[in-house]
Amino acid sequence: MKLSILDQVPRSSETTNEIALKETADLALAAESLGYHRYWVAEHHDLHGLLSPAPEILLAYIGAKTNSIRLGAGAILLPHYAPYKVAETFNMLANLFPGRVDLGLGRSPGGSAESSEALSGNFIERVHTMDERVEELMHFLERDFPDDHKYSKLQAVPIPFEAPTAYILGTSKKSAALAAKHNLHYVYGHFMNQKDSDEVIAHYRKRQTGNQKAIVGVSVLCAETQERAEKLYRSVQIWHAYNEQQEPLNSIPTLAEADYLLRQLDEKKRKEITSKKHGAIVGDKYHVKRKLDELSLELNVDEFIVLTHAPELRDRLHSYRLLAEVYPQLVSL
Repeated sequence: MKLSILDQVPRSSETTNEIALKETADLALAAESLGYHRYWVAEHHDLHGLLSPAPEILLAYIGAKTNSIRLGAGAILLPHYAPYKVAETFNMLANLFPGRVDLGLGRSPGGSAESSEALSGNFIERVHTMDERVEELMHFLERDFPDDHKYSKLQAVPIPFEAPTAYILGTSKKSAALAAKHNLHYVYGHFMNQKDSDEVIAHYRKRQTGNQKAIVGVSVLCAETQERAEKLYRSVQIWHAYNEQQEPLNSIPTLAEADYLLRQLDEKKRKEITSKKHGAIVGDKYHVKRKLDELSLELNVDEFIVLTHAPELRDRLHSYRLLAEVYPQLVSL
């Protein structure tokens, strides 16, 4: 089993934007020492409590602090950008950090309708050209445009010795088919959609023609005990609940803040909020391992990319450490 990390760069109410951003490198360094395989940074725009609108910048910062862990975007939202610019950016990263760079691609807006319009104008129209955008991007990365193509002599310099490894991220058969069509690896966002994971991954495997792999993104929060894990996750549940009700919190609340916010609600609402797991696996390390092993067998995958939200960075880091303890093979990778 390989374990990797997906970081959406959440901010705790106990810290500042500046500190939270710098802490990403601390978390990546710890992940590297624990044997995690890759460290990916997500892309979101104007989403409260998430500080990752430009993953390529954070990847450069993290890459300069680390030595061996693979670095990637999970994902660059391609409808917002020109494929040529994305190729230039990730070729630059691949030159800076040879043999370590992944390029995950997604088609979601990553934020509100207003942010999408500010970024790229008519986002829906651009989504419909995702297939062509992926094809053009891969031609730039692989330098194999047909001779008669208008970009046949254009290069995304600096050309790296080893090109970034490309992935498609998604939660649907459409994204799975897109990955298979372009012979790209596929990452299924189980933390966003649990019910269709087996069908979508099977759809991908049925259509792929090479040895591309499927990875599954899962939400996990691990603590010493089930009770402690559930208590920590209450802060995340409160954060989700307020964001869903259009009363966004600018950060994940601390345990004390979460308890206070829950006390302001009636019993029915409290039960509704605390019963929602949002697809997360929450518990002690043995419970979490058992659930991940079951999911691995069910979906026939040997790599999970783990997303962890918690009240503070130390809680997230501790969760990743506990997870590494029950997958001791990580340290030998």
